[in-house]
Amino acid sequence: MTLNRLWAIEFSVLKNKVVSISILVLVVVIALVVMVTRLYKADNSTVVSALSKIGISKTSTSVAPDTTVAVDPVITESTISETSTSTTSTTTTTSTTVVPTAAAGNDASCIRLAQCQFASLNEVDFSRLQLESIDFSAATLIYSNFSSANLASSQFIRADLRRVNFSGADLSGVDFTAAVMTDTNLEGANLTGAIFCDVDLTTVTGTNEAQMSKIKKFKSKVNTYCP
Repeated sequence: MTLNRLWAIEFSVLKNKVVSISILVLVVVIALVVMVTRLYKADNSTVVSALSKIGISKTSTSVAPDTTVAVDPVITESTISETSTSTTSTTTTTSTTVVPTAAAGNDASCIRLAQCQFASLNEVDFSRLQLESIDFSAATLIYSNFSSANLASSQFIRADLRRVNFSGADLSGVDFTAAVMTDTNLEGANLTGAIFCDVDLTTVTGTNEAQMSKIKKFKSKVNTYCP
């Protein structure tokens, strides 16, 4: 074999070795890069420290923290506890919700003047009102309601009180002289000092002995003095 032939064979073999070694080195480098990259991403302290020494620092991306905002629940039912409060009801002599029957020159507005003589006040609701010292003389009050009203010292002289409701009313000192009281309800009324002169008490309803014992004076079959 010639010298040139030998040199060609040796160069070919050397070339193959260099290529093989280069490929091996490249594979090793790629493998190292992959491993270092994974360790770097996994925050391996040794790798991160080593890379920082050669000027490669890992930048951390700031992530907004997951915050949960507390929202007030929607109120669908009232849970407010009820507290007992004491209320005081007040009445005045000038306030009334009644609608009186038309009368000749008079109606429920007479209450403001305390002068209701000859007034036509049928079926009027006077319940729970303060009506002290009102003059209802000769007034027509059929089916009117005075339940729980304060009528102390008022006058119903010759008034038409048929089927009037005085239940629970304060009738102390009231003058019923010659009043018509057929089916008038006096149940639970305060009759202390009330005057029933010339009144047929057999026609009233709701009375008892305790009430009648407080009447000041009245006329009956025994002709008790009556002015």
